[in-house]
Amino acid sequence: MIDLSNWDLSIPEGNPVIVITSPQLVAGYNDQYFKPSGGSIEFWAPVSGTSTKLSDYPRTELREAYADGQPRNWNYTAGTAHLSAQVEVNQLPSVGGVIIGQIHAKDNAYPFVKLSYRLVKGVGYLDVTLRKKPTDTASPVVLTYQNMPMNTVFDYSFKVAANGRLDVSVAGKTYSTTVNSAWAKKDFYFKAGNYVPDNQGPATEGGRVTFHDIQVSHQPK
Repeated sequence: MIDLSNWDLSIPEGNPVIVITSPQLVAGYNDQYFKPSGGSIEFWAPVSGTSTKLSDYPRTELREAYADGQPRNWNYTAGTAHLSAQVEVNQLPSVGGVIIGQIHAKDNAYPFVKLSYRLVKGVGYLDVTLRKKPTDTASPVVLTYQNMPMNTVFDYSFKVAANGRLDVSVAGKTYSTTVNSAWAKKDFYFKAGNYVPDNQGPATEGGRVTFHDIQVSHQPK
């Protein structure tokens, strides 16, 4: 069973978009975009949905929070933060990709780490991109898993330690590096779900992702 007390949820409706708080999620919230069932959760985001601030694209996405619904932000120098998830991608928009996991930084327009799934000529790829410094406009791919079929369950994890070590694992492939010290001035938060980089097409087009497990932990140093 996924512990929803760690998350708030953005759904692609409203202006600004509607945010479902962790107490509402724990109480059993579900709708067309967010469907818990049998311990798993299906996330649906149509390309016609509304977008969040600083984005042009729709998402049905969890954002790390406290149990009272307040957003949770953390500085990596304070301890070890760890997100692990088990997920499968079930439907893609016409652009052929979705974003399923992120480490974002408060008050920064672009994520620090991002995990995407894309389908190219029938071959599924999982790409991890890393923004080395907060001011960088580019975020190069640092890890790729090739040939992940649609509707196949796989694991991924992000871990950031107080000494600045970043460890990423995707379907058994791993990547490690040292976080640039410029990020120590930023507070991070985890995101997981279904962010669709496409806003053109009918309401039947979009991304569909099923999470079977999500775990978050924070250990002070």
